[in-house]
Amino acid sequence: MEYRAQVGGRCQRQYITEQVYGKLGGDQQKPAALHWIDEWTSSAAKQIPFAPAGLHTLPDQAPVQIEWRLISNSGSDEGFIRPVIGAGGWPLVPGSSIKGLFRRACQQRAPHRVISWCGGVGQNGETKPGLLRFHGAWPADEAWKNSLLDVAHSQQNWQVGIPPIKHNANAIVSLYKPKLCIPISCRNSNLASKEWTEVRSVLRFALSLGLGGRTCVGYGSSDRFTGQLLFECSLEGQGPAAKLLAAKRLDGTPEFRPTMFRAAIRGMALRLFGGVTDAKTARLVVSRLFGSISPDDDKEVNVGLLATSYTDATWELEPFGSSNHSHHTYATSGRLQWRQMRAFERGEDERLVAELLAALHGITLSLGGFGRSWRRPDHRIFRPRYAKSPIGCHWQWRDVASLPAWVHVQSPEALSQLLQRSRQIACDWLQATGQSSGPPAAWREVLHPQRTRIWTRTATGPDNAAAISWFHQAPMEGDRSNAESNPLNLKGTLLAGQMNQVGLIWNRLLPLLEQGRAPQTAQAGAAKASNTVAQPGRAAAFVRPARPGQRPAQTQQPRGAVSIAAHQGRYLESLLLHPLPRDAHADAREHHQRFIEAMKGGAGANFQHLDWS
Repeated sequence: MEYRAQVGGRCQRQYITEQVYGKLGGDQQKPAALHWIDEWTSSAAKQIPFAPAGLHTLPDQAPVQIEWRLISNSGSDEGFIRPVIGAGGWPLVPGSSIKGLFRRACQQRAPHRVISWCGGVGQNGETKPGLLRFHGAWPADEAWKNSLLDVAHSQQNWQVGIPPIKHNANAIVSLYKPKLCIPISCRNSNLASKEWTEVRSVLRFALSLGLGGRTCVGYGSSDRFTGQLLFECSLEGQGPAAKLLAAKRLDGTPEFRPTMFRAAIRGMALRLFGGVTDAKTARLVVSRLFGSISPDDDKEVNVGLLATSYTDATWELEPFGSSNHSHHTYATSGRLQWRQMRAFERGEDERLVAELLAALHGITLSLGGFGRSWRRPDHRIFRPRYAKSPIGCHWQWRDVASLPAWVHVQSPEALSQLLQRSRQIACDWLQATGQSSGPPAAWREVLHPQRTRIWTRTATGPDNAAAISWFHQAPMEGDRSNAESNPLNLKGTLLAGQMNQVGLIWNRLLPLLEQGRAPQTAQAGAAKASNTVAQPGRAAAFVRPARPGQRPAQTQQPRGAVSIAAHQGRYLESLLLHPLPRDAHADAREHHQRFIEAMKGGAGANFQHLDWS
């Protein structure tokens, strides 16, 4: 597969498509990337082909454990990201990559050692070789062969409505939780042990910056991220888990992916800045904050100011739903941190970027969530009799007292103030960085009071959610905007969305706490959660008990369900409506208008329009 022509029917490793590829034996109906991985791993050596004898394996003479995934690109295959393949077919992070990472850390921690250890041009202009030799990094055991296939699925344009509106999943190869040997040797065989201790210290710091690519989203992390802490918050949540590709077919294995946090905040930043300036400026500002890997509108490749990590985290995965619709869900809790990854420039300010991050998290937690199906409330909490595949997610703050008061929304008035303040912070950021505000971007989803309608109501408890049922009620067949149809019947409509079409409505239920206290949880569930000892990679989760009058949870959830201890008190239910696309059909326009009229009247559930102009 490595040497086949990259054309359809021959070999297209970067695409997640099932095709038949000649007489390769076994299951023919699987992606080319899986064939390639099978051929690679089956032929690779069974034992470590590298000889670390005589080398210093650092730090502390022990393998380095990568917490999640490690990605590095050989650069050998156009359009397909895979690691360098070294002796015996084993993956290898080149020594040049380790040296570059070490040198950058050395400049911060031991600048007087840079020339001596890494080489360079001395004070007299003479080029000097360094004492240290970097031999790369390789797996410490054969476990690197597991779960190699990864997916890169950029949905930003499709989710926000930025032309060109397209998305596709691409196959990449990354190592899953590898243990790495990182050997270093020295030209001076008599280097003092004290200096070796300094080398180990610098290397530990270098590895805390992240190894390989995409470190800003959690790849290559072996320790807590370093860098100035700009914002952090504690969260807990649940929702449908992401799918990877299994060893032999496409309905793959579940995985909890911390990359969803950065994707959600970046997307919300586009919507916020898209509401206060034009599309070109909004994309430029967001790419400078979060980074970009391809030239943007200013013809630059941007190193992002911000890196995120999900620390002190626990999570658990378990299937949910009937046999024909079963899908894995996750429950998780942890701290989301944002740190400074480059020097401030162009008027960027630490205080202002911290306020901007607080605003983005406040909006995300108040109106949506993180991960798959974030536009809908979690049906396992608010519509528990719906026992098919899981729909929606649910997120709660864990440490309310540590939040800025204006971020913790507890009323419609507080939501209005959050949105207004967030728009002002975005305008302040534009002004500070030399950009100008103006008319909003012509995207489907931007946060602007004249384009984004929001209604709210108070739900007395999880059983009192109103809008969640509308998405399961279909309009009359034949004419989805017939005068006799109820405009609140949204199933399969342009407003609600359907397969491969993003809807226009966000629906969220935000816990309303008493005097800032933690969520009020069901006693049975809270007791079990408090008795659960969370292990690394495991959430303190429980199966939510049935409410009075309901059938036992075991019959509702025959496959079991991982869940957090959801709040059992009042909720602020919000419904956000985006404008119709310009090319919408006349029937959709009529339905859109009739829906707005129904919401103006409270929609039979006491919804009130939110004025945040």
